[in-house]
Amino acid sequence: MKTSPVQLEIFRNRFQAIVEEMASVTLRTGFTVFVKETSDFGACLVAPSGEVLAAPTEASVSLMVGLPGWEAIGAFDHYEEGDVCISNDPDTTRGLSTHLPDLWVWRPIFVEGEILAFAFNFIHSSDVGGRVPGSISPVASDVWQEGLRIPPLKLVKAGKLNDDIVKIILTNCRIPDGNWGDIKAELASLATADRRVRELATRYGREAVRDGITDLLDSAEARARKIIGTIPDGRYSASDYMEIEVGVSRPIRINLTMEVRGEEIFLDFTGSDLQVRAAFNLPTYGQPGHYMMSLAMLNYFRTLDPEVPYNSGLTRPMKMHLPQGTILNPDPGRAYGVRAATFIRVMDCIMACLAQALPQATPAASAGAIAIVLLSNTDLATGARRITVAQPLSGGSGGRPRQDGIDGTSFTGGWLRNVPNEVLEAEMPVIVEEYGYATDSAAAGANRGGAAIRFRMRNLQAGTVLTARGLERFRFNAWGSHGGAAGSNTSVMLNPGKPGARSLGQLDLVELGAQEVVEFISPTGGGYGDPLRRPVQAVCDDVLDGYVSAAAAARDYGVVMAGDHPDTAATDARRAAMTPRSGIDKGAPRAAYEADWPEAVQDALIAALLARPAPVRDTLRGPLEAAVLAETRAGTPPDAARIATLIDQLTGEPA
Repeated sequence: MKTSPVQLEIFRNRFQAIVEEMASVTLRTGFTVFVKETSDFGACLVAPSGEVLAAPTEASVSLMVGLPGWEAIGAFDHYEEGDVCISNDPDTTRGLSTHLPDLWVWRPIFVEGEILAFAFNFIHSSDVGGRVPGSISPVASDVWQEGLRIPPLKLVKAGKLNDDIVKIILTNCRIPDGNWGDIKAELASLATADRRVRELATRYGREAVRDGITDLLDSAEARARKIIGTIPDGRYSASDYMEIEVGVSRPIRINLTMEVRGEEIFLDFTGSDLQVRAAFNLPTYGQPGHYMMSLAMLNYFRTLDPEVPYNSGLTRPMKMHLPQGTILNPDPGRAYGVRAATFIRVMDCIMACLAQALPQATPAASAGAIAIVLLSNTDLATGARRITVAQPLSGGSGGRPRQDGIDGTSFTGGWLRNVPNEVLEAEMPVIVEEYGYATDSAAAGANRGGAAIRFRMRNLQAGTVLTARGLERFRFNAWGSHGGAAGSNTSVMLNPGKPGARSLGQLDLVELGAQEVVEFISPTGGGYGDPLRRPVQAVCDDVLDGYVSAAAAARDYGVVMAGDHPDTAATDARRAAMTPRSGIDKGAPRAAYEADWPEAVQDALIAALLARPAPVRDTLRGPLEAAVLAETRAGTPPDAARIATLIDQLTGEPA
């Protein structure tokens, strides 16, 4: 290492300050609600190698470290000072962008004729065209339905803006003014990075900064390896399901085997389900340490070492196997819009493996879903199209070893900020009737899970279109740990409590009439520890605060309320009569499903289908799954050999 420890710490803080300023510039100059309120954008500095050098931790999304910057950088043979490149296409950036609304820009930073680093920035655009307002629909079956695809292009060449590219982008979206404002915010962020890195090189010298970049990446790697070395060696396995309602005939499994070997971790996703004809495919392109596969481990590293350099050196000790053709490494051209739901389930599986390795240090499962609710209509005064995010809805997190879960936000998506009700009501003709915590939604435990969000909104203008993405956990529950209860489920109701009220489920697009009401209740994480070990006064406080009803306090915790106080004698008697809880609670729906679909059968089915060409898989999948399910329900779950025979019968030819 060429950089002294003191100088290295100076560089770590200076680079961190630069990326935080980049993020602040984007936040303060962005146009759309999803940028300036919700903070769905990112900024980072990238080394010439393509590894992230520094990323914000105070503003913007946490999803930057581990991005494959080398793919974007390598898209051009030559860069000039003043160049700015742009792309949003997952296939031509090979997993840098992971769905079309993420508009990425990057700029080389020259110092004395040498590219010392690159500045990267993305914003989540509220619309880039496609079949629905907001561009994201769970029922999209390929990427061409999801909006405008921009391959890597030079938006600015040697300081001169390419107006033709701007015209193409703005012509193909529903909110051109908002998008152009957000792109200009990105350009301002990159200009800030360029200025600050040049200032740093002027002060310390180009060579010193270049060496500092290399050494910061190496330092992060060394500190990550040290943390991994404290995890017991072994193989840990976990799986969970996605409740996709279109394009598939059964829930989609994410499967993980995590092997810890000394100072390295191997994440093997063999057994994860095939790519789908729906918008849930996650285009990682098998990139090493991909940012949407590594975030749970990065969060763990930063929990134990908060001052660790936050860069891609942290991902170097992580090796991954992402089988081609699965939902985690799909073939090109698939639909990607709701890939965040898949990424969140990956995080759940990693946390489940960590819970096996470190049972006394890992929380119960988080809610496992973030729903982005979006509204679109026409301004009656101007005729202009309006699109805005109504709210990102994150469920409560899982109970923790030493304290309750976090109410209304999850470990897996806590970086997204809520939209103030006043802002939403100013942007759209709606009234927010309720936005708060849902009573009796928090999973019971010695340390209870976090409460769900209840969001109820009244539409005032006929013809308003409602979409939502990332709606999950309607059926399966987040697991509870050490005797804690499983989490509660999602609910989406149209006109609740009124005649004709109905569940909207995992909605695609709904047109609302004037005065119609939609109510969302988010899912929650699991509880941690036996609920009978929760102090009586803590349960009483939850009842008084509205988190738990008196009936649920008696049912789940054995605490009998007498007005505003617990009835001590009745509580003692009730708790004595209740059976203590232990172990992992994955919820009854999962047990019922796996009676029909044992995991060994799923393993064999997925492996057999992956052995066939992708077009054959798409047509064979439904009939094969029906045949396998019939045999399992008849009492003879098929093994790999039997599944191969079923394929031969269905196709008329051997594999």
